[in-house]
Amino acid sequence: MTALKDKLSHREPQIIDDQNVVYAAVTVPIVSMDGEDHILFTVRSKTLRRQPGEISFPGGHCEVDDKTGTDAAIRECSEELGIPVRSIELLGPLDCLVSAIGVRLHAVAVRLHTLDFHPSEHEVGEIFTVPLKELLAMEPIEARVEVATKPMEGFPFHLLRDYEIDWKTRQSYPVYFYPYKGYPIWGLTARVLKNFLDIYRGDL
Repeated sequence: MTALKDKLSHREPQIIDDQNVVYAAVTVPIVSMDGEDHILFTVRSKTLRRQPGEISFPGGHCEVDDKTGTDAAIRECSEELGIPVRSIELLGPLDCLVSAIGVRLHAVAVRLHTLDFHPSEHEVGEIFTVPLKELLAMEPIEARVEVATKPMEGFPFHLLRDYEIDWKTRQSYPVYFYPYKGYPIWGLTARVLKNFLDIYRGDL
């Protein structure tokens, strides 16, 4: 037992998770246009394997060389928009989002000091902006999605003969929508946007 105690005393506890968590980071970019603050969004390239054509904030997976989630978010913003890092001013962190689909999303608010964008053709199909005052005036449409458990093929039911299995919905989570001129802003992007707007208003 002494050896076990010594081993445990020098071990940092980890989180055991049932999902393969994806660590990602995004920026919520503010740009000034005609003296008015806008929020910048990207439309993902239709050639991408995941979420082609969907609306997102500049961002992506955290890489091993990224020291922090903030570093990852700013690097991705620079790469996707084709702008130098020096033109991206960090305003501060937003709340970290842990989604039911296994994504841990680090988000930061930034101000872009350039409008000279050269977006990555591989990742970005389009860039558009929405006046911040219009977003602040919006109430998002809210829907809910259920998360349920379901045994997969090969599940050893024979080991549970005396156990009455009741597979059913375990939880639900909100999905927000901010429709703007034919652009449906929704999903994780809308969750991050709502968090930003709530903080901006002082609700959080």
